[in-house]
Amino acid sequence: MSGAAKRKRLQQRRKKPILNDAVQYNQPENAAANKRGKFLFKLLIRTTVVLALIGCTASIISLQSSIAERKAELATLRSQTEAYEAENEDLERILNSGDIDAYMEKLAREDYGYAYADEYRFYDTSRN
Repeated sequence: MSGAAKRKRLQQRRKKPILNDAVQYNQPENAAANKRGKFLFKLLIRTTVVLALIGCTASIISLQSSIAERKAELATLRSQTEAYEAENEDLERILNSGDIDAYMEKLAREDYGYAYADEYRFYDTSRN
């Protein structure tokens, strides 16, 4: 074999794998698989983003309802505070006036049901 024939044969051998690789990458089967892989990746990314958005939305809604509950609780506590402050002012007024005996008598009669020894109390039981 001559040198030119050997060179030609070597060039053909060298080009053959390169052409085979190029042909393999351009085959329709691999292109379809590549497209399917890209589609699945995009689908996975989109699904992940949508699920993250749904999770964030659910978290925000949960926090908003919690905030609303706390605001209602705060309003209740404020009204209770106002009632206690009004009651405290009444008690301070009674203490400062020096009329504690009359207050204690009123409290004993109305709230605790006490009566004097010579006093008769009648209760209407027909309403119960």
